[in-house]
Amino acid sequence: MNETSPPFASVRPRRAVDEIIEQIRGRIQSSELKPGQKLPSERDLAGQLGVSRNTLREAIRMLEFSGLITLKKGASGGAFLTESNSIALSQNLLDGIALRQYDAGELIDVRLALENYIVEQACLQATDGEIDDLAEVARASELAESGISDYETRLDLHMRFHQKLAEIAHNAVAETLTHPLLEITRRFHLEIGPTSGLETHDTRRRLVQALRERDATSAKLALAQHLSVLRRQMSAGQDGQDADQSSFS
Repeated sequence: MNETSPPFASVRPRRAVDEIIEQIRGRIQSSELKPGQKLPSERDLAGQLGVSRNTLREAIRMLEFSGLITLKKGASGGAFLTESNSIALSQNLLDGIALRQYDAGELIDVRLALENYIVEQACLQATDGEIDDLAEVARASELAESGISDYETRLDLHMRFHQKLAEIAHNAVAETLTHPLLEITRRFHLEIGPTSGLETHDTRRRLVQALRERDATSAKLALAQHLSVLRRQMSAGQDGQDADQSSFS
């Protein structure tokens, strides 16, 4: 995708980097720049902005760090708007979380509030085929748990189940918010290490069945039980850590 857009405005040197970032963010927010779109070449963009290429590079590096820009190498490379805004949101949340301590209960409370809405919408919006796909993810996760898959592979499948659940609710905002919460959960699990997943798979099977029956009440009950198990596992792992290692980081 390489759509043309109006030239960028020149900026004042004293605040050049900040103004470059503000201009690009503003165009993202106004949808003048879209996910996946390539920015003008470094020489052209520096000329439009009236800054040196070194100043432009500093601004681009900051945008890359924030998750808004992806740099690609090669003949067809350059600076591209990140395809998924959930990546930038995840990084911003994780950066904020690193500044203070959170416990497992706070994370689970927020996930329960969001995923209650998600399962309700999935009961209304998901197709039978999408629920079948969700069931396949659940089965793959269960098989990995009983097999010889490494911990990170099993953990990724657990996270994939909940991301897929958000997808089949067909609400883009809920799906975007789910990604950073799952990334926080994943990082927490990597800190505390493996926990038993047998109860997790049982509640997940009941959740899928409730979705098949379009029974939102039963689906929410299964979800609450599932996250209750998760809260217990994570809290137990957190209690086993030293006090200064029990935060998300």
